[in-house]
Amino acid sequence: MSLDVAYLALGELEKLLSQYDERLKGIEDTWRAFVESASRAKAGWDADLPKIKVRIDQLKNVVESLKRELELLLAKRELGLIPEKDYLDLSTELQKKIEEYQEKLNALTQKVSEIEGRVLYFWSRALTKEYLAKFDLVELEKKIEEAKAAGKIDDETYTKIKHEISIMKHTWELLNLITYPGKA
Repeated sequence: MSLDVAYLALGELEKLLSQYDERLKGIEDTWRAFVESASRAKAGWDADLPKIKVRIDQLKNVVESLKRELELLLAKRELGLIPEKDYLDLSTELQKKIEEYQEKLNALTQKVSEIEGRVLYFWSRALTKEYLAKFDLVELEKKIEEAKAAGKIDDETYTKIKHEISIMKHTWELLNLITYPGKA
């Protein structure tokens, strides 16, 4: 092989490797942005979830209150305290309100569940070895068990945190199966 051919091959190889290096740097930048964005979304969701649950509970209470009102109306009719026509008009109106609020409640509950799943999915995909290395997952698991046993957290919170710890542990195991030769 002549020096000209070797020089040409060397130039092409350097150019090709440079293109991949640039492409991979772009992926790393995009990945860092994804990790940061997913982490912020999870933190925001965790902060807002208690407010969301309060609002959902308020809607549930409205539906229950309307149902009690309907029962009271029925009792009044059976006791002869209101005419049949008034009962039919009022009960129809109340039933429509109950159905309307129940529909909204169901839709909102479904939306909360959907968003919860999406947030958890993106958060779990964004977990990195550097982030996970900050936690002693076994100790974290012990603390959640102690908090549950002491009655400091409810069943729903316990289940949620246990699931998140499980995701973190599995992700840690998977990330340890591969080696990243660069810096991300």
